[in-house]
Amino acid sequence: MNNVDECWNGLFEKLHAVIERGSAIADYFLEVRGLFDDIPKLVLYDDSPAEGSLAHYTTWENALNMFNPEVGSPVLRMYNYEQSNDPDEGQVIPPEWKKVINDASWLDDYLGRENLWERELKFGGGTYGCSFSSGSDGVEDDLTYWRLYGNDGQGCSLKISSLHGLPIYKVRYRDKETGIEHEEEDRQVAERLGYLFKLGEEAVEKAPGKYKENVGRTFTEGLQKIIFGYCHLIKRRAYAGEGEWRMIKVMPKRDEVEFDTNSDKLVKRYVEGPALHEILLSSSAITIGPTVPNRGAACAYIERLVKEKHNINHVDVRISDKTYRSSLYLNP
Repeated sequence: MNNVDECWNGLFEKLHAVIERGSAIADYFLEVRGLFDDIPKLVLYDDSPAEGSLAHYTTWENALNMFNPEVGSPVLRMYNYEQSNDPDEGQVIPPEWKKVINDASWLDDYLGRENLWERELKFGGGTYGCSFSSGSDGVEDDLTYWRLYGNDGQGCSLKISSLHGLPIYKVRYRDKETGIEHEEEDRQVAERLGYLFKLGEEAVEKAPGKYKENVGRTFTEGLQKIIFGYCHLIKRRAYAGEGEWRMIKVMPKRDEVEFDTNSDKLVKRYVEGPALHEILLSSSAITIGPTVPNRGAACAYIERLVKEKHNINHVDVRISDKTYRSSLYLNP
């Protein structure tokens, strides 16, 4: 995966070339739209987790669904953040970003006068992701993470051994907007966004009259994908102890969205993430939580599903060795 500067500079150069040719291009709109089709591949931060330092915690029910023998190749699901327990999910916006966004008033013409943030809240459900916990040795069997993400130990964790080339980022933790630190990283993001907004305005101005509306809306949608990607990588500093990493996908195509109806009275939207056989390689592990009933049988069942049904042979399936105080705890 290219680094941030390579990706952004490449996009800027291509946009410059299209803008300079302007109305001389017969299919100006298609040229601009083609550039923004690559937005999901744009690198947001130069993050690279250490090998074997991330684990994905989930419930026992989700683990069974994941390795269901009747499904094809099992994948990680990326759920919609509309069901997040964090009331500020996607709304912690550094002031440096807000300034350049608010200064791009030309976008209003293609949003029906709606503010970008209001549009995301109104239509919600634009961003999907899956989370990973970080740490050194033992990240896959950590009491704090069992409590936070592993259904109080009645779940599973997947220690990931390979995320090469996948768009995964560490979550940034910021103070409240009124007392936020002016971090260099936030200024760099603001500068890139500001320059992209400027190029967008130029692209709309250069567009032949019949293309202006479509070019403007294309830029607006592309910019939303970038902005809301960034927004779901920032949380309040109060959550810093979670050490969270995220893989995200913004505004996927409608036919990519699936629905999970297994939860009582709750419908959840999700998109499919990476295939497990691509990320559970040597040095990976699946750990059965410390409060899963009859853990010995549970471990044997998961191992059969993983290795015999899905041919994921390099993963080590094991039982947590943590002592977890819970009324649900049952000896294996």
